[in-house]
Amino acid sequence: MGRLKEVLVVGALLAGCGGTEEAQVSYTEVAERTASVMCTYSERCGGSTVPYEECVAEVLAAYAAVEPELNAAVAGAKSGCVQCMRIRTDELEASLESDCQRPPDEARVRAVCGVEDAACAGAP
Repeated sequence: MGRLKEVLVVGALLAGCGGTEEAQVSYTEVAERTASVMCTYSERCGGSTVPYEECVAEVLAAYAAVEPELNAAVAGAKSGCVQCMRIRTDELEASLESDCQRPPDEARVRAVCGVEDAACAGAP
């Protein structure tokens, strides 16, 4: 009987650990977040005169256009692009939080995204 209690306690503890993982976010959701941050950065820090909504639409269209190519590519291609988008977003958010005083770490972005944004098949 004592062994059964031990197994139940350990099982309950392990079951409690499973709920802490971050929810899975879709490619589209990551692309939307990235587009929003990219366009905010362009407007505030880059002096872009392109209207925010137009900018977001253009970036989203670029990510949507390459999604079929990423789906058809080798395993992991799409997740590599998502990682690229996340790193880019992190860097741009850090710059925005510093009121554009801290430039994005382009070397970090390039290391994940590749030359000419190869990780996302050329999408920004």
